[in-house]
Amino acid sequence: MTKRVELAEKLFKEGYNCSQSIFAAYSDLYGIDKDTALKLSTSFGGGVGRMREICGAVSGMCMIAGLETGTAKKMDDDGKKYNYDVVQKLSGEFKIRNESIICRELLGLEKEEGKDTTPQKRTDLYYNTRPCDQLVKDAAEIIERVLYAITFEKVVNEEQIRDVASLAEEIWHEHYETIIGKDQVNYMIDKFQSVRAMNKQINEEGYQYYMISSLGGNVGYIAIREDNDSLFLSKLYIAKKYRGRGYARKFLEYIQQICEDMQLGKIRLTVNRYNEASINIYENLGFVKIGTQVADIGQGYVMDDYIMEKSLQI
Repeated sequence: MTKRVELAEKLFKEGYNCSQSIFAAYSDLYGIDKDTALKLSTSFGGGVGRMREICGAVSGMCMIAGLETGTAKKMDDDGKKYNYDVVQKLSGEFKIRNESIICRELLGLEKEEGKDTTPQKRTDLYYNTRPCDQLVKDAAEIIERVLYAITFEKVVNEEQIRDVASLAEEIWHEHYETIIGKDQVNYMIDKFQSVRAMNKQINEEGYQYYMISSLGGNVGYIAIREDNDSLFLSKLYIAKKYRGRGYARKFLEYIQQICEDMQLGKIRLTVNRYNEASINIYENLGFVKIGTQVADIGQGYVMDDYIMEKSLQI
């Protein structure tokens, strides 16, 4: 169980309604503060205003799907269709678990019982006789398992390389400008992450690139290369809007499997010595600093890096 699933359950047991518990457990990932999230989602509790229609946990789940895959464009039929497809997929998963998404059906109530707007007191009897805490947990787990699921696709053609290059430009400018400056970022993108550069790396230098995607879009990418008895992790980048979801650990698990399949005993990488956020992430993932290196990359620029390594048992 992830911390977000645990948080959703915790919020429900603190007295928030089912929709609030789901929406507030994930809202910070989209820049929405907790109080605003709780207010926005209040009305969907009890099957929308306690009318016992669509389960509030499902409504909260669908609100998160809107933040993840919704559209803000006018007349965007394709965008709306995609979001509706995602919503039906999530709701279908909920139905598989619980046979319905309708509050009164889930609670075994008659239709007339949806008229009283007074919430029931949260007593031990309430929690022991209602399935709502489990329904909240189910909705949160579906967000994690379906909406936030990632897939790894090996980059093999020109269109995929262009997609990686576009994502690289976005990530590098957002992340590195405050560390090395805009001019060096532009130079390094052209030298290492342009379509031309990646074509050469893949076709001539033994690099393998993978694009990582979810239902929300392109999450990030990795680049690896076999290097003697180790696997060199050249690139591991996650777009800003997808950070905070534990994806770095999932990326590494995938890389470790490749490393083990190749019978290589360790993973090595380099990271800018002033990139404290990434250094902390790598250390939390089991990497240790084993040295430093300064590489001249031309036009007066250098890469001032730590060398980090993680040993594997194969």
